[in-house]
Amino acid sequence: MSDTLALVESPAQLLNVLEWAHLHPGGASSLAIAVLQPTDPRSREQVRRLCRFASRSQVAWRRYEVRAGYLGRAHELVRLRRAVAAAERLVIGDLFSRTIQLVLPRSRAREVVVVDDGTATAELVALLAEGQPLTRWHQGEVKASAKAGPVNRWLAREELERVTFFTCMPVPAPPGAEVRANEYAWSRATFGPVRVRAGADLAGSSLVETGVIDQDRYVEAVAWLTRSRGARRYLAHRRESPEKLARIAAATGLEVVHPELPLELTALTEPIGQSVLTFASTVAYTLPIVLAGSPVRVELCEIDDDWITPDTAERSVDFLRRISALAVDRHGLGLIPPQGRGRRPVTS
Repeated sequence: MSDTLALVESPAQLLNVLEWAHLHPGGASSLAIAVLQPTDPRSREQVRRLCRFASRSQVAWRRYEVRAGYLGRAHELVRLRRAVAAAERLVIGDLFSRTIQLVLPRSRAREVVVVDDGTATAELVALLAEGQPLTRWHQGEVKASAKAGPVNRWLAREELERVTFFTCMPVPAPPGAEVRANEYAWSRATFGPVRVRAGADLAGSSLVETGVIDQDRYVEAVAWLTRSRGARRYLAHRRESPEKLARIAAATGLEVVHPELPLELTALTEPIGQSVLTFASTVAYTLPIVLAGSPVRVELCEIDDDWITPDTAERSVDFLRRISALAVDRHGLGLIPPQGRGRRPVTS
């Protein structure tokens, strides 16, 4: 087994492992990627394409169908635990993952690298610093606990010598860890130059699918942005529902595009709009880095409080406000206020 094992569950995590490997050629030579296969078809297709790039970079990878029914899952977890137990270094894409948390107790790794899982990295760092249980930002309030969570305890093991967060997010290092900037050096060196097309592209959001934003309000906002900003294409998020995308196409006339790669690579391999509009999301941080030096402008669409569903926890709203404000401050993004700007937007 390789000295370094990466655990990834999404295209974004796999991309960021390749970015980490690019900056660590010595470590990458002994790297193997364990791909914990996602279930939705679009995520699986993006992962498959990224695995081709891993092979071209001479990085080994192996699929694990950890969601394939009870017996199949049990068999795959046994294989995965063995691989985890043998690794001297773990590169982890999502510490929130229940599957990854199941196999971590078998690890005796002396070094851990946590690569970006998008804006969730900001919440992860905050919860680890406070010793709180790892609950995703859109799953409700965190229950206070006097005891450190299992991940905190695993990261506090005596044999663990080094913890690094490899991220594009502006986060402080948790106690005993360090932060290294992810500047998408591999993507920028491998692909491009940026080719610009006329009009604006609107990056789709899965905030409806996570239950945070009302679907009717979201479709109305997309229609307004189409009219007011001259958007021509809607770059669908891989987790958006077909029903919602059909509504958007019918209501706006936008060309709905299903990117075959994460948007960071799509922007470097295919023509991209002269402006990219996005709601609060990871691409508000990644695209300004990937597109640096190009004429493409990334603009952030503010989210109105009236779009938020009644059952959404205040913690989730606060998270959206925080990541929006951080993106604007870090990258100087243009701000697009909600239609009718009479109400308080989430970014205020």
